[in-house]
Amino acid sequence: MARHLGQINQAGVAPLPSAGPRVIAEDFYTYNIQFEDIGAGVTQTGFIQIEADSDFLIQKLAYFSNIQGSAQTFNTIDIPLVTILIVDTGSGRQIMNNPVPLTSMFGDGRLPYILPTPKLFVKNSRINVTLFNFSAGTEYDDVWVNFEGKKIFTSG
Repeated sequence: MARHLGQINQAGVAPLPSAGPRVIAEDFYTYNIQFEDIGAGVTQTGFIQIEADSDFLIQKLAYFSNIQGSAQTFNTIDIPLVTILIVDTGSGRQIMNNPVPLTSMFGDGRLPYILPTPKLFVKNSRINVTLFNFSAGTEYDDVWVNFEGKKIFTSG
């Protein structure tokens, strides 16, 4: 009794079923968003658009903040009193159940926070980011939030 294997190529061999897209390249990449003039008690929301050419795998998180352009050294790095909430619009899921203090999840550039499980954002999705300044009277001129990882280019 012959088994049906589907289409047979010229060599008499049935092709294996496709396993889906194939990774053809990976490049280090950073997506970031800058929030400006965040006064005490102020909430700001922004988004990062994941480019259409590739998926993005976040591996590390870092931040930088600035108060009135003041000079900073390794010993005087600003620790902003802001919370962060991140939503993956590709899946519709929040990354955390409630906003968390920024420094609970983000390190500085010298020592970024390494995710225990890298997070994949699919091409053309958005990362919605909301910051809330919970300080009593500090206005942050700038807070940068960086998502460090790699772009994953696929074919098929």
